[in-house]
Amino acid sequence: MAKKSKKNSKINQKIKKYFDGDPFDVGVSRVSTQTLSELFHYLGIYDVEGSKEMLLKVARMIWSEVDSDYRGAILDFFEQEGRIYKATAQKEQSLERDGKIDMLIKELDTTPEEAGLLREAFMDVRSKKITIEKMESKLRHIRYSLKKERIQKRVDGVFDIDDSLEFNASLRYVIYGQNFHKILTLNTKVYEYDYLQEGEEDALVKEIETEKERVVALKQKEIDGFLATLGDEHPYLSQKEIASALRAAPPKSKLSYPPLKEEILKRIVSGVFGESELQLHDEELLIAIAQSCTLPYANKEQPYTLELHVELNSLLGEIWKSKTLDFSEVIAAAKKEHEEHFFADLSSLVAECGSCATLLHLSPETLHAKVYDALLELLPMSLVISPKTARKTLKRFTFSIHEAIAKKQRYELLARTIRDFKNLFPLARDMRRKLVLHIGPTNSGKTYQAMQKLKNADTGYYLAPLRLLALEGYEDLRESGIDASLITGEEQILDEEATHISSTIEMCNFDVDVDVCVIDEVQMIDDRDRGWAWANAIIGAPAKEIIMTGSPNVREAIAALAAYLGEELEIVEFERKNPLVLLDAPVHEREVEEKTAIIAFSRKDVLKLKQIFSKYFSVSVVYGNLSPEVRREEARRFRSGETQILVATDAIAMGLNMPIKTILFSKAEKFDGVNDRNLLPSEVHQISGRAGRYGLHEKGYVGALSADVLHIVKKNFHKEAHKIAVPFKVMANLDHIKLVGTILEEKSLHEILKFFVKNMEFDGPFVATNLDDMLEASVLVDSYDLDLTTKYHLTCAPLTLKSPYITSVYESYLGAMEKKIPIPYAMPILTSSHAQTTDDLLRAEDMVKEISLYLWLSYRFGDYFIDTNRARSARGVLNKFIENSLQQNQLATRCRMCNAPLPPNSPYGICQACFKKNYTGRGVSGRGYRSK
Repeated sequence: MAKKSKKNSKINQKIKKYFDGDPFDVGVSRVSTQTLSELFHYLGIYDVEGSKEMLLKVARMIWSEVDSDYRGAILDFFEQEGRIYKATAQKEQSLERDGKIDMLIKELDTTPEEAGLLREAFMDVRSKKITIEKMESKLRHIRYSLKKERIQKRVDGVFDIDDSLEFNASLRYVIYGQNFHKILTLNTKVYEYDYLQEGEEDALVKEIETEKERVVALKQKEIDGFLATLGDEHPYLSQKEIASALRAAPPKSKLSYPPLKEEILKRIVSGVFGESELQLHDEELLIAIAQSCTLPYANKEQPYTLELHVELNSLLGEIWKSKTLDFSEVIAAAKKEHEEHFFADLSSLVAECGSCATLLHLSPETLHAKVYDALLELLPMSLVISPKTARKTLKRFTFSIHEAIAKKQRYELLARTIRDFKNLFPLARDMRRKLVLHIGPTNSGKTYQAMQKLKNADTGYYLAPLRLLALEGYEDLRESGIDASLITGEEQILDEEATHISSTIEMCNFDVDVDVCVIDEVQMIDDRDRGWAWANAIIGAPAKEIIMTGSPNVREAIAALAAYLGEELEIVEFERKNPLVLLDAPVHEREVEEKTAIIAFSRKDVLKLKQIFSKYFSVSVVYGNLSPEVRREEARRFRSGETQILVATDAIAMGLNMPIKTILFSKAEKFDGVNDRNLLPSEVHQISGRAGRYGLHEKGYVGALSADVLHIVKKNFHKEAHKIAVPFKVMANLDHIKLVGTILEEKSLHEILKFFVKNMEFDGPFVATNLDDMLEASVLVDSYDLDLTTKYHLTCAPLTLKSPYITSVYESYLGAMEKKIPIPYAMPILTSSHAQTTDDLLRAEDMVKEISLYLWLSYRFGDYFIDTNRARSARGVLNKFIENSLQQNQLATRCRMCNAPLPPNSPYGICQACFKKNYTGRGVSGRGYRSK
């Protein structure tokens, strides 16, 4: 006891440092309510609430318990705080105070110990405030405290703050063959203050001892009952883990059940939740489990971590009682609450973002997708949209749509600028033009009459659908004594004195005004790929009189176009000059007569038919892949009688005037660039019309090589052609492209062309044309550092990107132009005078196309394409090579796998050996590998 008093005295002296020399009971009154609450939490006392007066009372009561360890803890608290609580009033040293204290103590019946404590209690109190009543009250408290200390010592316990005695007891544990005792901290019932103060000390001690025995017995019974419930097999814990947990349990705990190690809890919980993260706290277990939710307007899942706060005591109870751990309802409720909160925050965020993107008219799906792009990166495994996250998302979103909004505003400006397409041709709009339409079947003289009017005009323009026709028009004008120029994509013959121009329609110059402009084959305005050239020419050709020639089915379309332009339209109808007779029966290949044209619809079929008919006739061939020069030479041979029959594609339907008596169709279907389909009535009419040339034959005859083909030809021969209707396809010229690029602030030609195709709306009867070929080429040119004008001309070049050879040549040109290197032409190497195989022939045809491309580009980029003379010379050599090849009776075909020769007229693209090697036994029939 002496040691304890000495220690407390030292603590009393040390703590005065923090109260300006005053003892704790005096100085503590200067401590704030907040700091007092923090003091109690530091001492581990959590159930003290109320006013500062109550807090002070409890603090002084705890300080007065001399046998407790609280004084040292209180001193530690204020040492850590380090603050000095200054006295609010100046201290007075009064000699009368000590005398007064001694005088009043004498009036009281006190022991020396009580007297000493009274002096200590009042040594810092002002004399005039010391009264006998206060001394008596303090004495009662001192006596009560001393009594409690004596009782605590006698019963070996400590009264806690609510006057329940806390004591340690040894409890027995018998389980799984183990017998051990464990010290646990127990509590008696609560004793009232007055009862402890007034009760006789020995009686109180006896009663408390009895209560202790009762509490210990009750706890032992509880332990025995609990141990009895565990059994030999436990669903979660091994016998060793149970015994270890019981031994390691702390003497005093707020938990009702023995705590378990964190790794044991993790193992048990993982068995329920799978892989999860655990954080063990004093009274709860935090479990993080992986979840996901489906995002609105998106087929995607957002993963997140769901945190479950599980009360530790309840969880331990479930485990120790061997109950099944079912958290499904807890998870469902937590998940629902968490996701509902997220969806509400997300909806507000999307609405705010949507208000920033009003101009873009985004669909809900697109709007949400853009918000997710900005948001989800900020939410790794989380659904919490904090105010900071929302601000960042909005900032990212607005940045991501900034360019789109600016582009949308530019789109609207652009649409207003070029929506009325006719105004893009100011020279034509300033003229008072007259439109004349010559319509009629082939061989009706409609083009002849138009050309006569063109020849009689002071100035004129002939716009042809083909380079070959433009050349024939040029020669016709020259033979009539008219000074003329020829302008095609790859050839220009310019005469400074020229009054007339013959040109392919794509080369129309909208800045040259003339008296008469003839636009041939105007029904081509309906062509999927080239129709834009006819529409642009009709709208923009600067001529006083525009004469159009075409088939009857174009009447309504041209009338609608004239109405849009507000220009006068005269329609002149023509009748065929000699009749066409439809044969009743198919014609066998041996029964074919001279001056017959056999029609096929692919290069392969033309070459195959040539081989068949070369057994009986000398044959000319014409198909689209041939150069105009070769086609012209083949037509000349047929016209002059050097060959007896002609095998051709529908390339003869326009422009080649030949002495054909009979047209025979080998097939009645063609590939139109998208699908294989039956011939249309207009196509049957156009091709059939080439039979029976006026002045050479009284009648023309139309038939087929087989009954099924003849049936389709007959059905369409008498059927009226489908009327061409609006809208018309139009395409921007270079000026338009530059305008679009400037307004859109776009350098990519591909993007500009896409905009024109997909976004432009017109006030007139127009839609943007199919620009698939230009779009395909623009992808290539955009990958090179070239200006927009150069890119545009390069994509307008006569390209066949389906040919690997042409594509390779084209890309080599682009690379050289980017480096500003001149591009020489390399002469082809031919090992014989004619092709040995159809592949050799195709390569020669591609070489001629390469020359056409080279010459076309030379007129636009003369500084780069410097070998035009050599290229023209090579074209002559190649054309002769092709002409010689076409005059051969047989051209071999080769296996596409091993390159071995195939039998003549083989329907397959591979040889028998390759078929057996690669496909036999795979369940694939040979028919599936028929060469297309």
